[in-house]
Amino acid sequence: MSHNDEVTTSADDPDGPAPRRAAGRPRSEATSQAILDAVLDMIAEQGSFNTLSMEAVAARSGASKATIYRRWPTKEEMVAAAVDSIKSPVALELPHISARDDLLRLGRSIRTSLSEKEQRILRVITFEGASNAELRAHQQRYMARRREAGREVFRYWVEKGELREDIDIGIAAAMFTNTILMIMVYDHFPDLKSPDVVERVIDHLLPGIEARASGSE
Repeated sequence: MSHNDEVTTSADDPDGPAPRRAAGRPRSEATSQAILDAVLDMIAEQGSFNTLSMEAVAARSGASKATIYRRWPTKEEMVAAAVDSIKSPVALELPHISARDDLLRLGRSIRTSLSEKEQRILRVITFEGASNAELRAHQQRYMARRREAGREVFRYWVEKGELREDIDIGIAAAMFTNTILMIMVYDHFPDLKSPDVVERVIDHLLPGIEARASGSE
């Protein structure tokens, strides 16, 4: 019997003791998290996807290779799960106030939600995805989920009449979210990186998509 099981007896149980799982995180969940943590630590330390191996992850996490392969048949799937575990997709906290306020809160959340370690990991995955189609597909799905919160904001304010009804919501969300990620996380434009980058992006984006008052030219 493992240390995670404990035995209890009862006067109503004439057949003797029965095993009962102790309270706490399920063993399989804890094992999965240990594996994902090991993957993230090693990518951050090595700065590379190619040098990561199932053997090394098994040794680091304490899980067997068989256990890892049962969960993720390929290294790309394992890494994608690890990246997904960093943060859930950004969500906007209510209430809605204005399109600009919603975007400010959402953009600041994107800017501050990732640690330096997590930013390094995402930069590695983006770089490696350029030559690895499976990894790139996982990374694109991650980005799409990040854009969903932005789509919700633009959709809401189009319906409320604050933004033009003819805008392409997908394009608007990509322009907003991807720009902030490219500057603040992926470090593609270091000369644009500043504490007020979210405000600057919004103030350049909104004038082109705000609804005009009736009768205005």
